[in-house]
Amino acid sequence: MFVVRTIVVLLFDLYSLAVLLHVLGSWLLAAGVRFPLWAYDLMHFLDRIIAPLLDPIRRVIPPLAGLDLSPVILLVLLQIVEGLLLRLL
Repeated sequence: MFVVRTIVVLLFDLYSLAVLLHVLGSWLLAAGVRFPLWAYDLMHFLDRIIAPLLDPIRRVIPPLAGLDLSPVILLVLLQIVEGLLLRLL
């Protein structure tokens, strides 16, 4: 059971890290920072794995004063789901 719990924690942590990297990358792109080509590929990959969870949140909660809070809400929801899942294991 310890191995399953460890895998669950690792997967949620990796996804949370992907969300944070996506946010950081989008801020840097908006600021006009130029990336090497591999970084654009990484951003595209992150967008493909994160957008399915961010898009429904964005439809429900629009940006406030130009600030998109959907990644913060997603991170909180991930923590809640992880905690519930770990209690079941």
